[in-house]
Formats: sequence, structure tokens, C-alpha cells
Amino acid sequence: HKVSMAEVKETELEVAFKLFDQDKDGLVTTEELKMLIEKVGGCMSEGEARGMIRQANKDRSGGIDYSEFRKLWAIVRGEEEDELEIREEFRRLDLDKNGFITKEEMLAVISDCDYFVSDKLVEAQKCIADLDVDQDGQVSYPEFILVWKYRKQ
Repeated sequence: HKVSMAEVKETELEVAFKLFDQDKDGLVTTEELKMLIEKVGGCMSEGEARGMIRQANKDRSGGIDYSEFRKLWAIVRGEEEDELEIREEFRRLDLDKNGFITKEEMLAVISDCDYFVSDKLVEAQKCIADLDVDQDGQVSYPEFILVWKYRKQ
């Protein structure tokens, strides 16, 4: 089952927009894009951020509103082929398929895996904490892909 651009659900888009629009003014700016990438442990130059914003910014206002955000989100997510494996991985962890990975789901996955020998609950909490950019206790797909793609190893 291939995920196409059109299939990016409205809910995912809303969740992603909230992550990006840190001052909640309805616009995503170059600054906010850079801050978010830093928040997930990555690094983006002013030029890169400006370039991404420019590509998505139809009205040239300098900020991306919600109507332009689908384009920005596609640019941030990158090549569809690469993204498919990230989505697959997310689906594998999102046991109830509600679009969020919870600590319980992470624990269930970790428990099935012999690789983690130490305290599995601690591991699960650490995994979630690492990925939970907005610190609401669960991991959305936007958080997952941002950390996956942009965090410096």
C-alpha cells in the first residue's frame, strides 16, 4: 500500500503544523523551522531553512500559513521512497494505529525484542522521551520523522 502525497492525512498535517508554529501565530517562519530542527537534535543553516520556506511560500510573505504548509511538509519529509521505510517503522511501533506511539506501545515492542536486556521500561521511556518533541507523552509521526531525518547521529 503506497502512501501518496494526497494521502497525508489532515490530522498529520495539523499535528505537524502545531510543532512548527511555535509561537502559535498561524505562520511558520525560517526561525521556527531552524528552532524545530535544533529541538530534535539537528542543525539547519539559515540558508537551508530560508530555501525550504521560499519553496513553499506562494504569496512571498516570508511565513508559511496553513494553506501553504502541505508543500513545506512535503519538502521537509523529502523523497517519497526514503520516507516509506520511515512510515513503515512508525506503523510497526504504532500498535493501535491511532497515529501516535505511546510509552506502552514502545514497551510492548521493546519487550518482544531480545536486544534490550536492561530495564525495558526505562528503555521505553527513554525512546519516547528522545522522540517526543512537544513533550505530550506520546510520539506523533511528524515528531518521529523529524528526529529520524534531522537528528545528528
